[in-house]
Amino acid sequence: MSGDKLTLSLTVLLTGFVVVFAVLLLLIGVIKLYGTIIYNIQNKGRKKKDPAPVKVTEPEKVMEPVAVVEAEQENDDELIAVISAAVYSMYSSSQVRIKSIRKSPTRSNAWRSAGLNDNLRPF
Repeated sequence: MSGDKLTLSLTVLLTGFVVVFAVLLLLIGVIKLYGTIIYNIQNKGRKKKDPAPVKVTEPEKVMEPVAVVEAEQENDDELIAVISAAVYSMYSSSQVRIKSIRKSPTRSNAWRSAGLNDNLRPF
């Protein structure tokens, strides 16, 4: 009698595991199918672009950055270079000319500025 209960318990346990994992695999399949259907519907109107072969050519002539710094502190050439590089990387498709770089006005109170300066000071 005790052996029958053990066998029945193991059978129920094994059947439960099989059913749970089968349903999980079925859900994974349904979700992937749904994702591909939605992706195809969203990209139906878009043309597929073939990647163009990469050609090695001479470096293009880059327009020299023109930066006028209007700041109270001394000119920091590295800061100007970083700002110029960020602007050029964002707007690489069009011709960009930097006319000036200015420090933005402080819009916070003095206590906040003092706290930030104290906590962000290098070690």
